Amino acid sequence: MAIVVRGKATKQPSWELCGINVATHTRLLLSKPTETHTWDVVIVGGGPAGIAAGLQLARAGRRTTLVERAMVGGQARRLDHIENLPGWPKGVSGRGVMRLWERQARRWGLGTVTGDAVSVRKSEGAFKVRLADGRCLSAGAVVLAPGACFKTLGVPGERRLFGKGVTHGAFDDAPRWSHRVVAVVGGGETAVHQAIHLARWARRVELIARGPLRAHDLLLRRLRDCANVSVQSGRVVRILGKNKVCAVVVRQDGQDRRLGVSAVFVLIGAQASAWVRRSVRPGVFVAGDARGAIERQVAVAAGDGMAAAVRAMRWLQEQR
Repeated sequence: MAIVVRGKATKQPSWELCGINVATHTRLLLSKPTETHTWDVVIVGGGPAGIAAGLQLARAGRRTTLVERAMVGGQARRLDHIENLPGWPKGVSGRGVMRLWERQARRWGLGTVTGDAVSVRKSEGAFKVRLADGRCLSAGAVVLAPGACFKTLGVPGERRLFGKGVTHGAFDDAPRWSHRVVAVVGGGETAVHQAIHLARWARRVELIARGPLRAHDLLLRRLRDCANVSVQSGRVVRILGKNKVCAVVVRQDGQDRRLGVSAVFVLIGAQASAWVRRSVRPGVFVAGDARGAIERQVAVAAGDGMAAAVRAMRWLQEQR
């Protein structure tokens, strides 16, 4: 693979030059569940915070690997268009910018492991990051950046119909609902943004919020320009459907009304997973949405990841 530097194509540095032994890296990906592999730092989560932390650590010469259960880039990779990321005057797709960030991090030698981290514990002077399949990664420090978990409504029908019309709103999933009526539940910026995006394909979007919408003026102006978005006051108390979503029940002032929809995008907020909160201790650093912060912006997460990486390097130096 070639990269472009000042208009000239040059060969990408080899893994060995970046401090990664190819054979060792390959063995890790194909290793038996009972084996343990040792690194300076293990990063859990491949979103903006995790990639930024990995870039900083690998560039500083720290032997670093990143654990991601799906695709490197996280939820940001699925964003259709990011307008507030510095350096991109016309905006950029999440997929495009995450691909560049990943390439930059790998150029400095960041390794990756596909897996689902489930616990972090301290044992014999090192941190053990256990994966769901039994593999274990050992490190001198850990950066936890797995993102946040979407909150659920907790109403009848939600769990049973999840994946059958109930979703948490991936932007690249919007064309699937072309010419249908869909509901977005939530009143924050994420919900408003999703409603605007869905309006490009759906026949009608029902935006259901308990109170006033909590989005900035630009998003609210764009929402008003969407003729096929209807803002509904109330709270969803039930999701109906046998094998797929067919309607939601909305309650307002003690009165229930039924809205026929084909999908329900639940976007009422996010929270850090419980195991991340339990794992925090000296030597374990949390970054990005996993901190439970309300910003939830790509640029904020990236800066947070860089800061966590600096703290991790400082920790490793102090342990010598």
